[in-house]
Amino acid sequence: MTCRLLGVFVALLAGSACSLALDYSDQIPCDVDSDCIYAAGMGTCEDDVCRPPGGASSDTEATTGDDDPTLTSDPTMTSADPTTSPDSSGSESGSETGPVGCTLHSDCSNDQRCSDEGVCTSLLSTECQILHWPNSGERDNVVFLGSIMPTSPPFDALIEDLQNAVQLGVEDFNEQTALQGDREVVWVGCDDSTGATAAAAAMEHLVGTVGVPAVIGPIFSEHVLAIADTAVTNEVFMITPTASAMSIAQLDDQDLVWRTIPGDVYQGNALVDRMIELDGGGGDVSNLLVLAKDDAYGNELLTQILPELETEFGMVNVVADTYPNPVGLTQEQILSMYGTVLAGVAADAPFSHVIFIGTSEIQVLLYSYLGQIWDPMMDPLPVFTVSHGAVPELERFINEIGATAATEPLVPLKPMIEDNLDGTSPVVLNPDNFDAFSLRYRIRFDGVEPLTAAALSYDATLATLFAACTVPADQPIGGAAIAAAMPRLVDGAGTDVSFSGEDISFISQARNALVVDGGSVDLQGVSGELQWDLETGDVRAGVWGWDIIDMTPDGSMPSALPTRLYTLNAEPATDGSWGPNN
Repeated sequence: MTCRLLGVFVALLAGSACSLALDYSDQIPCDVDSDCIYAAGMGTCEDDVCRPPGGASSDTEATTGDDDPTLTSDPTMTSADPTTSPDSSGSESGSETGPVGCTLHSDCSNDQRCSDEGVCTSLLSTECQILHWPNSGERDNVVFLGSIMPTSPPFDALIEDLQNAVQLGVEDFNEQTALQGDREVVWVGCDDSTGATAAAAAMEHLVGTVGVPAVIGPIFSEHVLAIADTAVTNEVFMITPTASAMSIAQLDDQDLVWRTIPGDVYQGNALVDRMIELDGGGGDVSNLLVLAKDDAYGNELLTQILPELETEFGMVNVVADTYPNPVGLTQEQILSMYGTVLAGVAADAPFSHVIFIGTSEIQVLLYSYLGQIWDPMMDPLPVFTVSHGAVPELERFINEIGATAATEPLVPLKPMIEDNLDGTSPVVLNPDNFDAFSLRYRIRFDGVEPLTAAALSYDATLATLFAACTVPADQPIGGAAIAAAMPRLVDGAGTDVSFSGEDISFISQARNALVVDGGSVDLQGVSGELQWDLETGDVRAGVWGWDIIDMTPDGSMPSALPTRLYTLNAEPATDGSWGPNN
């Protein structure tokens, strides 16, 4: 079987290191500095391998690029001083006179803190390039909050909104109130795009150098599992907005690892029931292909749904395989390995339905399937269903047909592909609260409309800070104390607090209920009611079914919309039934 489109991608990617944003490698090859593009700016090409940017800047102005809306001429933001090592103590001038002694953070330069040993040490590192001080200018009476998110290509289009939501949450909190003792919050943002090794390095820096009691992230399940031990060992609270692998709920984490997204058990049941619904009992699902990313997320979801699909449709009707996790692979390896996976299942084609379990890399699989396996002259187009990691990319998958080199032959087929492309994702949206959040987000970030997943990140940030509010002024804020306060945020008998309205007074409302009144709250976040299972740190929610809808006469504006709803049966059931999303 020849690969009609994989060759197209090889040619496309050879021309530009970031044209399709498939830069997943820990060792990104390069010829010149312009091959090394990161969310924090242009890196450097050293010995034919990219190094992330050090980010030369003054003490008061970020220099990470005009295309990053989180870092535009903000006097509270800074990035690394190239004259000092980001991983060691140093003087303000970067001279070789040795570490500068200090008693306060304000004794140090703007990208440093005063360490517990009384010397100025850098708050930034190779992975951690964002530093956001309170708008008030306070430097000393502060608590540090970290985030770990893959914000460089190929993940930037998906993840930048989630990182922006952390920033907005911190800014909203500092604007409206403070932790006990009038302590304000400083945010340090880290990028783990190059893999779990980067996530581990970021966590070590945040814990050992910055001294954070809490971290928002990581985004990927694999990375959460990789650094959970570090969080537990150092008693750091960690809350992930999007990592949904069920093994996270089974961690021996001493209640320190939480999340705002439901675990995949609900989505798994919804996917199986969706295939049953599409089959209609008439054999319409006559040959089913399931391809899952070879990581914790993909493997666990595949392991859950495959036995049920085989029972429902029979062994001969279900073909399953995994494809390599793109993190840590070169572009050429991705294309070669994915082509090999597709060639391996091609003998069982044509497929009536295809399930892709993964994230952004599904674009390559989709286009390559259309070129490598599907014969438009002989076979009907399969129904393609993607898991929640790729739902935010559905519109892009359609829009880049024709815009991507040599995909022009698919342009006439775009309406058919739109009709045959859908997805599933957890219900993570309170419409009224999201509208209020979206308005503030657009004002803060130059009119950009946030992805719905940003709601999960904003809620994770505020929930962490609300829990931190319960720590008395004369006590240091630690991860264990934050975790211990989480039950007070989901008390049905507590003060109702909804993240809604034209202002952010709900923040002081929650803080007063927890601190002044010494009570509890029942949070209705931007993503919906925060109903954590206090034993696992998990939330419970139904599942949306997404379709591509284009109402324009020329088909120029495809939109992904949740047209179906998988309503869960009575608690503690993890299954449910599909119906229209009214």
